[in-house]
Amino acid sequence: MVYSKKRYFWMFLIAVICSSCEKVIEVTLDDSTSQIVIEGEVTNVKGPYTVTVTESKNFEENNSFPGRNDAVVTIKDMTSGITETLKSKGAGAYQTAVLLGVAGRTYELKVVLDDKTYTASSRIPATAVKLDRIFAKRFTLDSKDIFIVPNFKDPVGKGNYYRLRQWVRGMQVKGSYVRDDEASDGRNYDTSLFYDTDPKAGNPLINNEDAIMVELQCIDKGVYDFYRTLNTTIAQDAATPANPISNISGGALGVFNACRSVKLTSKAKF
Repeated sequence: MVYSKKRYFWMFLIAVICSSCEKVIEVTLDDSTSQIVIEGEVTNVKGPYTVTVTESKNFEENNSFPGRNDAVVTIKDMTSGITETLKSKGAGAYQTAVLLGVAGRTYELKVVLDDKTYTASSRIPATAVKLDRIFAKRFTLDSKDIFIVPNFKDPVGKGNYYRLRQWVRGMQVKGSYVRDDEASDGRNYDTSLFYDTDPKAGNPLINNEDAIMVELQCIDKGVYDFYRTLNTTIAQDAATPANPISNISGGALGVFNACRSVKLTSKAKF
């Protein structure tokens, strides 16, 4: 177990050196009394879109968060002024039926639960960023480990924020990557998406000819700050864990993410 943590630390450190604005992230919450957790997403891709409303647990407990099916959940398109009330699908999930995400528009989420109101707003970035290609590459310091490398070009002009997720054989790798363009404005991105390959981590490993997929999300700063401030799995010597910066007001945890989304699939060949 010690070896696994050390190996993951060095892989992460190398990733940071190569691209100082990216982090591998997984959710960690403070010890506290139960709190409402809201997670929602609207993209430029046709829905339905889902918002989940659950209650938190302390992080030493299991990850089965109880869903709340008694909330009133709405999303408003701030450009058209149209508001849709989402339909409960059970287990704390609420879905849209007609809402369509449009680039450049801001969306407002409102959740009313137990006489409390939680609100959040997020804007789908107007600028489109193309995911040019993805491929699999052996890790330089340990050839047994294979990682996906996405390639895209950041548009000239600072203020772009990204989130990347990856799948292997249809199974999602835990966590995601975020980065901004503060130190890489207008440059190409071609850094491996490192993740924990220890069997105990439960992540799928990449084999030759495996189907691989990457999602590139163009996100706004509020969403970026949320994912940036999530605690990483290697922060063993960090200070007392803190909840990430949420864009949801009213005391709830979580995030509302209006984003551009593009996915690209390929086959691993090495």
